[in-house]
Amino acid sequence: CTGNSMFDISHTPVSVTIAHMAELIDSVAEANHQVLGPIINDVTQFHSRAIPTISVHDYLERVAKFVCLENDSLLAVLVYIDRITRAQIHRPALAPSPFNIHRMALAAIVVAHKFNSDIFFNNARYSKVGGIPLVEMNQLELELLFLAKFDLKVDIAELQQLGEWLVTRSRAVVPRQPPFCLLTQYYEDTAHHIQFPTPLLDPSSGTAHGLVPHLDLAPYTLRPSPQHNSYDSKSLRHTVHVTQPRFHVPPHKQSAQASTVELTTPSSLNTAYQPSTP
Repeated sequence: CTGNSMFDISHTPVSVTIAHMAELIDSVAEANHQVLGPIINDVTQFHSRAIPTISVHDYLERVAKFVCLENDSLLAVLVYIDRITRAQIHRPALAPSPFNIHRMALAAIVVAHKFNSDIFFNNARYSKVGGIPLVEMNQLELELLFLAKFDLKVDIAELQQLGEWLVTRSRAVVPRQPPFCLLTQYYEDTAHHIQFPTPLLDPSSGTAHGLVPHLDLAPYTLRPSPQHNSYDSKSLRHTVHVTQPRFHVPPHKQSAQASTVELTTPSSLNTAYQPSTP
């Protein structure tokens, strides 16, 4: 612990960190909801049809318990969500709100845990713990990675400083221009630019807490597919033709008919990849 700090990233109980995280997330999400209202013309992969019945605090507690999260991964979640909101400040649908914060937090947890820990779970467990289908969990992970531009590193000293601020921050609401980001007040209070996550996680600490109880997070909202998006005209979209290899392929190894598989990137990029015709 540094000096008389009330937070130590190695020793402060995870439950304490979660309590302060949930309070911050709830306040920012509710502020965005009050000012922006429900976003109906630009829903994202993170949006639910209805606000989930499980609170942010209980959701974070559940996920942290069953995937053995430590403070560094939890604090990195705040960084990732804040960075995404700032990078997409022109798109209010990606600002934290009661409709999207659960899935956004879950995706950030998956990415932070995999990046910060030598030992982590497969997406089947994260999806079960988070209460969503595995296919959706895979898509949310990709969505967040592309929005974050795969820039995931943060110095441990930054995470320590963020934790200290989190447990001692002023709860006063300061009027700002929406959409509101999670760490705006942190930047203003510390006059310091946060980086991206590096971890202090003991991979041997903690074990799985038995069977994961069932959870159904509010179903994801109906939304247009990446190929037919409502904001398609405003986004960059292109088709990449995959050229055939220059080396010779023996006839007996060639497919009997052309492949029709189409790979799509996250809808945040709205890019379709299609193989060229042989």
